[in-house]
Amino acid sequence: MYRYTFTKFNMMFIGLDINKCKIFFILYVLLFLIFFIYTPQTTTAQSSSSGVVATTTLIISICGNGIVDPGEECDNPDDTGAYSTTIAGRQCTPQCTWAPYCGDGILQTQFGEQCDDGNNEDGDFCSADCKLIIPPGTGGAGSSGGGGSAGGSFEEMGPTRISVSGLSYPNQTVNILLDNSPVGSVTANSAGRFSFTTEAEPGVASMGFWATDSFGTRSVTFNTTFDVTQGAITNLNSIMLPPTLRIDNPEANPGDVINISGQALPNVTVEVQVGEGRAVERVTADDSGSWSLSYNTAGLAPSAYSVRARYSLNTGTALATESGYSRTVQLFLGVDGATISPADLNRDGRVNLIDFSILVFWWGTDGGNSDPPADINGDGTVGLADFSILLFNWTG
Repeated sequence: MYRYTFTKFNMMFIGLDINKCKIFFILYVLLFLIFFIYTPQTTTAQSSSSGVVATTTLIISICGNGIVDPGEECDNPDDTGAYSTTIAGRQCTPQCTWAPYCGDGILQTQFGEQCDDGNNEDGDFCSADCKLIIPPGTGGAGSSGGGGSAGGSFEEMGPTRISVSGLSYPNQTVNILLDNSPVGSVTANSAGRFSFTTEAEPGVASMGFWATDSFGTRSVTFNTTFDVTQGAITNLNSIMLPPTLRIDNPEANPGDVINISGQALPNVTVEVQVGEGRAVERVTADDSGSWSLSYNTAGLAPSAYSVRARYSLNTGTALATESGYSRTVQLFLGVDGATISPADLNRDGRVNLIDFSILVFWWGTDGGNSDPPADINGDGTVGLADFSILLFNWTG
């Protein structure tokens, strides 16, 4: 049997073309190599004890790369972060959050909004551009021989209110004025924050805020003017009372070390300026907001100097904010400490047209860096009150 098989195989092999035999042999070798040598081997790394493989996933978010990464609301390096009157045109800020826009559901009177119901549609008492729409009532027609029927309706609007939040001195009372009349007071918390809500009439309103610190020193009056929206809550944020300031010895000799102190927010940086154009001294307030500076007058010439202070928040960041200046206090160094009229804005001993010109230059502002301050009464605005003081002290 074996011999027959072998002979049959030889006969088949002999009958084949020699070239075909070579091709079969080469294919056989190639299949052998592919199957036994080039077949990829797969291994799995596992813990020898539990069979669990621990992995860590890192998500990198880069603001400004044009890709909305996790944690970002938007990412468009070409946007400026400006206010938009529509949802479609809203801008992306450098922090990859949406800038304010009409339709975000937040009333922002500083951009002229009278309402914001979260859309850009008309017909819902708030127009597409965030203006109030007050629908008129429509009357019904009277029928002959019968009584007239009243048609149409008017939906009553909500209360008109002002909601205020701001910064004062820890645990101190903030006195609040509305259109120059006292409207209430509130006590700030231990961080110096306060909030207050009051009813108001729609239209232009003016509010003032002042407080007395824990040492009995009165602050300047912080004033602001804004529009009150009818039937809505107008939010007034970021009220910052400037620090208080006092000098223990306002009449000193050159070379004396004087103590300048006051109160601000806890742990903020307070900048103290002695005289116009001089270097600013900085000191950090403690946990209660109290601050104190020992100032060496050795580098000052005998004269009268104006001393004022302000504080800064989030120093060194994109959210850095500065308060307004405190009330200005006079330091008499090596000179007679006679009271100088606050209306003598150029300190020439007379109150005349020169001082009036200075007042007009700063009119409607907070007085800027004027020294002596053009804001004579220290209420935060150069206006009619300061003009009245100037006229009262007029010498010609």
